[in-house]
Amino acid sequence: MSHELTVDVSKAGRPVTDLQPYLDTDAHLTAFHATNLAFAHLHPQGKTGSKLTFEAMLPQPGDWRLFIQFQTDNVRHTAAVTISAA
Repeated sequence: MSHELTVDVSKAGRPVTDLQPYLDTDAHLTAFHATNLAFAHLHPQGKTGSKLTFEAMLPQPGDWRLFIQFQTDNVRHTAAVTISAA
């Protein structure tokens, strides 16, 4: 299954628009399935300001824990969120 996933990068409620390349791309998103630890590794397909768009191709439905890594001011950041995929 494939879904478009948009991540809006912000700090203290303000858009972060100075993303630096990290390992040759604007961000990395790794997703782990909650019950069997199946995983997916995604790169952004597009960027508009602080918004990154991913084509999320998750191999099965269920709860997924997403970790997104990006870099600003030469510092790598990691954020996490849980989603449910149908």
